[in-house]
Amino acid sequence: MKNLLVTLFLALGLLMPSAAPAASSTMASDVPDIIANGFAAYGKTGSTDAINVWFKGSPMESDLNTRMTTASNLTKFEGAYGKFVGWELVKAYTLTASTKVIFVVVKYEKGPLWVAFNCYKNGDSWNIPTIGMDTNPTKILPASAF
Repeated sequence: MKNLLVTLFLALGLLMPSAAPAASSTMASDVPDIIANGFAAYGKTGSTDAINVWFKGSPMESDLNTRMTTASNLTKFEGAYGKFVGWELVKAYTLTASTKVIFVVVKYEKGPLWVAFNCYKNGDSWNIPTIGMDTNPTKILPASAF
C-alpha cells in the first residue's frame, strides 16, 4: 500500500504542469546596454541626456510631453533626494526574445527611486517604450519581490 501511494504521488507530480517561475535573472548581462548607457549619461551630464539615450528609437523619442514629464519627475526626485549617486539592478525579467522588464533602484544622496524599464528589441537593438518610476517600491516592483 505504501508503495502504491508513493507511485501515485510520483505519477501525479509528473502529470501536473510545473509551476516554473517566469524566465528571470539578476545578471547584469541581462540588462540592455541602453539602460546602462542612460545611467552613464545621467551621471555625467544629467537627466536630459539620460532621457535622450533611454528613449532613442522608441515611440517616446519624439513624444515631447512624455520626455518633459520624465525630465520633470527626475528633477523633482533630485530636489527632494539630492544628487544622483548610482544605480543597482534589482531584477531582470526576460519575457520573450523581444521583450524584457528591468527593475532597478536609482540611488540618490537621501534615498532610492524605484524604476521599471519596459524594453523591446526590434532587430538587433533594444529600445525603451515606457519607464515607470516611484519612490514607493510596492508601486513599481512585482509582488513577488516582497
